[in-house]
Amino acid sequence: MARLRTLVVTLSPLLRELVTSVLPSQISVDVIEVLESREGIAERLRDLAPDLVLIGLLDGETDAIALPLLAALPSVRILVLARNGEHAWLHPSHGRRAVLSNLSVQALREAMQGTATWQVD
Repeated sequence: MARLRTLVVTLSPLLRELVTSVLPSQISVDVIEVLESREGIAERLRDLAPDLVLIGLLDGETDAIALPLLAALPSVRILVLARNGEHAWLHPSHGRRAVLSNLSVQALREAMQGTATWQVD
């Protein structure tokens, strides 16, 4: 099974630790880079060509932050995580976004593996 090349961007310290330390032991994920800011993110996306971007919302943001990233690299899937970790939004490379409420470790693992049950908006 191919490892899921994942770029982690602006996640809270708790979510970042979960993604970089806990989940790799449970699923086939390769965290290729962790960015604490979004400066130059479009260029990093094109250079790294990840399969998945996990991005944390900053104050006042919505999951629409995924749209310019999809424009920069249309083949990527983007999983946007609320700062409090309660909700996530998946923006696939094609199609409509999907919403996952009441996020748990299992739900995050399933979302990253592509097996989660999502509510499509």
